[in-house]
Amino acid sequence: MPNLPFTLRQLEVFESLAATSSFRRTAEALGISQASVSNQIKTLEEQLGVALFDRKPGRNPVLVPEGLAFRDDLRQFLAAARQLASHRRANPAAAPSVIKFRALVGQGMFDAYVRRRLDAFFGRNPDIELEFETQLPFGQLFRAVEQGEFDFALIHQRADHAIHRDFREIAMVRGGVYGHRSFADGHDLPLPLEVLNQLPFILPKATSKQEREVMRNYEKNGIHPRHIIGHTQYFDVIAAMLDRGLGVASFSDAILPPEMRKNVILLKPMESWRLLYFRRHGADDPRADLAEQFLFEAVRDNPDYPAIKPGR
Repeated sequence: MPNLPFTLRQLEVFESLAATSSFRRTAEALGISQASVSNQIKTLEEQLGVALFDRKPGRNPVLVPEGLAFRDDLRQFLAAARQLASHRRANPAAAPSVIKFRALVGQGMFDAYVRRRLDAFFGRNPDIELEFETQLPFGQLFRAVEQGEFDFALIHQRADHAIHRDFREIAMVRGGVYGHRSFADGHDLPLPLEVLNQLPFILPKATSKQEREVMRNYEKNGIHPRHIIGHTQYFDVIAAMLDRGLGVASFSDAILPPEMRKNVILLKPMESWRLLYFRRHGADDPRADLAEQFLFEAVRDNPDYPAIKPGR
């Protein structure tokens, strides 16, 4: 079988955009964001190595000659696909088989971005079951991926750490010490270390590997907390404490709820965080493309996701 330089989802987006010449109408028709439409077309063009549309600010996208040829060939492709589908045994009473995928997604990312869109995904895809693991300790997750326990994984990792061979970077977000903007009153940002070190700090679960990692990173950046007010492993609890002005913590934009970003700000930048993605080799059922597209749309392509550098 040929290794096709596109996914079925990309073809669906291209077909709609070619017909409507409108990112907005295509997004509405497919139930996705305009950013996702743009990203799908950009990725398709990169994988093909040719431009399909002429896109200029303030103008509707227009098919270029290569795009017109691709559209014509796509029509033949879809006709052949319908012909192949006609071989399916007619049995209206039979329920479609359900395929199950397991996905590893960090708890903060799952709560802020993925969970809120699962109802729509399941409504559109009754034959796909997505099961999530959100609390696997960081030190075990790469081993679990290597052992084939997951079909997909979407995690954040500090940018100063090497990328595991099975993952690829698809975005970058800011990281550092976050706290309520009131802590910055009377000071320029970033806060001087002598001011920052006097603030009340919130740390991960006491004596955990995560706490040791955070403290090592603080020391690397010249930060020496002198006033620790509590420990917790729950990102939503830390975010709420930051929003109430109770303390400061090592955090990232990505797991800070959008409604809190007005009051909770970056007081001291540290290493950025990569958004890393994994898809198991062999997860080649066409419905795996739909699951992958859902994860991208829920997180990376979500307008609320604060990527400072989108990846591929």
